[in-house]
Amino acid sequence: YVEYVPFGVLGVIAPWNYPFHNMLNHVISGIFSGNAVVSKVSEHTSWSSTYFGKICRMALEVNGHDPDLLQTVTGFGEAGAALVACDDVDKIIFTGSPGVGRKVMEGASKYLKPVILELGGKDPMVFCDDAKIKDVVPWALRGCFQNCGQNCCGVERLFVYESVQEEFIDAVLPRVKSLRQGIPLATCGADGDVDCGAMVMEGQIGIIQELVDDAVKKGATLHCGGKRNPKLQGQFYEPTLLSGITSDMRIAQEEVFGPIMAVATVPGDDDEECIRLVNNCSFGLGSSVYSGSQSRGMKLGKQIRSGMFTVNDFGVNYLIQSLPFGGVRETRFA
Repeated sequence: YVEYVPFGVLGVIAPWNYPFHNMLNHVISGIFSGNAVVSKVSEHTSWSSTYFGKICRMALEVNGHDPDLLQTVTGFGEAGAALVACDDVDKIIFTGSPGVGRKVMEGASKYLKPVILELGGKDPMVFCDDAKIKDVVPWALRGCFQNCGQNCCGVERLFVYESVQEEFIDAVLPRVKSLRQGIPLATCGADGDVDCGAMVMEGQIGIIQELVDDAVKKGATLHCGGKRNPKLQGQFYEPTLLSGITSDMRIAQEEVFGPIMAVATVPGDDDEECIRLVNNCSFGLGSSVYSGSQSRGMKLGKQIRSGMFTVNDFGVNYLIQSLPFGGVRETRFA
């Protein structure tokens, strides 16, 4: 028979975009599989993660377990490096950029320590010529603007077949323009009636602006947005719609992590050209294809280089925790 045994101590280096889930996800799975967990949280989520950690420690104690099975570490990169180098940590789980992921892997290799790396993504969503545009617009909006675009498996590249692109732009543009942006918290005097919040980090606005400006300079059409929201105080970037995206634009190759819908045309409604365009990117986390023919969608999906794929759906591998979640290429090891 096969007996699965715990690793011992898991070292988790968690990102900032979903503080509750990104911490609790590995804590729960780690504890339930018999491990202790040391969670090094993002410096941008130190307060909330410490609070969540107290809840977990209390739950352990109330149920007769040692609360010290969970430890929360705050700090900057040095704290994460110390966790990687610690002799008492048996496995490292990291979510973040490919650049930092390489450093984590290099550090762990000195100790032959196993790692799990989830290094972001730039997921494509394909709308074939036989897709019902009015039905797929909500999927595009959710994929691009959920959490104001700050999602590892968010849609950062839309590929719309040429014969339906004009219909798609006409349908989605008023929806993007009507998205409500603001502060959702009642404690800040708001009523919570918003669609998009703020960017977590001020510096991200500069990165987004550079990518948008580069795309427009190289020929993309800016339909709406494209700048910091002048009506709001804080780190708010307007929901943005771009079309005419080509592979030589930075926004087609680099993670945006912001409220940007970037639309590329599939010329001649050509399936083979669609696959070439989709795969011309170094990331490979998730992907989705919308088509009136499920068999056609499956045929296209099997040629897309990504770790996860859905037909006429989006994000189920993230929402259904029992399904595998991971990627290929620059998103490897997830």
